[in-house]
Amino acid sequence: MNIVGRVKRSLALVCTFTLVAGCLSACGSADKKASKRVASKEIIESLQPESGGYDPAGATGYDYFTFAQYCLEGLVRYNKDGKTEAAAAEKWESNTKGTEWTFHLRKDGKWSDGSALTSKDFLNTIKRALDPKTDSWYVDGLYIIKGCKAAFEGKGSADEIGVSCPDDYTIKFTLENPCAYFLDYLSLPVYFPSPVKTTSAKNWDKTPSKNLGNGAFHLTEYKAGDFLVYEKNNNYWDKDNIKVSKVTNKIMSDDQALVSAYKTGEIDIASTCPKTVLEQYKDKEDLKQTPSMVTNYILFNINKKPFDDPKVREALSLAVNRKNICSVIGSNNEEATTFIAKNLKSKASDKTWGEEAGEVISEDIAKAKKLLEEAGYPNGKGLPELTYTYPSMGNEAEVAQVLQSSWEKNLGIKVKLNAEEYEVYVADRQAGKLQFCRMQWTGDYNDPATWLNMYTKGSAMNDVKYDNADYNKLVEQSTAEMDATKRNKMMHEAENIIVAEDYVICPLFTTDGLYLINTKLTNLTPAVMGGYKSQYLQVKD
Repeated sequence: MNIVGRVKRSLALVCTFTLVAGCLSACGSADKKASKRVASKEIIESLQPESGGYDPAGATGYDYFTFAQYCLEGLVRYNKDGKTEAAAAEKWESNTKGTEWTFHLRKDGKWSDGSALTSKDFLNTIKRALDPKTDSWYVDGLYIIKGCKAAFEGKGSADEIGVSCPDDYTIKFTLENPCAYFLDYLSLPVYFPSPVKTTSAKNWDKTPSKNLGNGAFHLTEYKAGDFLVYEKNNNYWDKDNIKVSKVTNKIMSDDQALVSAYKTGEIDIASTCPKTVLEQYKDKEDLKQTPSMVTNYILFNINKKPFDDPKVREALSLAVNRKNICSVIGSNNEEATTFIAKNLKSKASDKTWGEEAGEVISEDIAKAKKLLEEAGYPNGKGLPELTYTYPSMGNEAEVAQVLQSSWEKNLGIKVKLNAEEYEVYVADRQAGKLQFCRMQWTGDYNDPATWLNMYTKGSAMNDVKYDNADYNKLVEQSTAEMDATKRNKMMHEAENIIVAEDYVICPLFTTDGLYLINTKLTNLTPAVMGGYKSQYLQVKD
């Protein structure tokens, strides 16, 4: 993703590219051009192909989060230590039960056109997300608010939900139940503002004059499938700490062009890089490697044969060799045996989630063979044709080939591989057409719930319509549990159900972000969920 590194959220890919020999040849004139551009405080950054829009209430894909990092600001934000701090809201308070929250907006908060940012702009996003026609990918993030789920399902009114605006600078939330991570939840797109005065216009989110920013930058140019241009928002309350004047996101998908474009000075930040840069840029200041809160995994469609049989799902899960996958795709990847990102810091201990959980799932070939036989498919005989689908980008083919080899070698199963263009892949997955496929999730906020909530009943992200009463209950109870130790126990139990009892998910690996960054750019502020806060970049004198 962009330098923020949250390789989104609703998406299923990690872009690691292959680099052709010779792309690191010298291009002095281009380097001078890049240096001149950066000196004028303008930077160009790569961006993966578009997969949604730029409306926080709508279908927010990978590219939205890059846009939002630059142009939008929520009520609160994370500091470098992962603690919540003031952003569009200067202060807030809650009742003792944690069911009522009041946020007070700063009076100097403005949109990029100089108009006041008001509480109604936040309510505007929420109400529009509750309209099914908006096709919000994060609408279920509002269900903790009183009346929101009923409103979305047509059983209530959006005018009667637990959100009110007593005045232009105050917004109040009344929750259905206590929520231990409500401040974290405010990182979701549906809690970000959208300007009341422009959002009724057609394609407003892709029209620079309509898509105003309340963050460090604002959108000034847009060409579908090509680029987005942001310029510094001189009406931003924290503008004195924004040192870059202009940013261009250049949309790039070619696996040979990314690093070549960096070397030739066409871009200043290559924000998802191939594994080969680990050698090509070894010990060079340009290369940055940062942990990401991401899990790459297999998603089984439990509604399609033979994966409606949990024994088949378990057999294929236990026959995966994660070590082989990581050895093929690069040293910036590590084996993952948990669904929740192994590097996530626990809120109940000094450990990471992975250290607390241990191995939730591991390779066991003998058991896998036995399970397949018990399911009626000894050595894979009689098993219906299996098709494993993945997006045709980056290292996805390499991962698929290792999996295919493991299943044939260990279980005697021949699996057909199906690569699809990313947009097609997403549409087919969401429509429930795929047997099993590669998925990836990077946390939207600093809490295990961002993974577990995906597969609760009714979640918009639950593409396979998984519905386990015990899992749902544990996730629901953990939401309201304010004791961190008790809550962690519930979430570990829920993770164990979906990974190691129902085998709906098969964790594969986690990936550190690789970035190439022009050495004249400084102040690389780490972001909690991985990568950097790109809006605070500075230029070295």
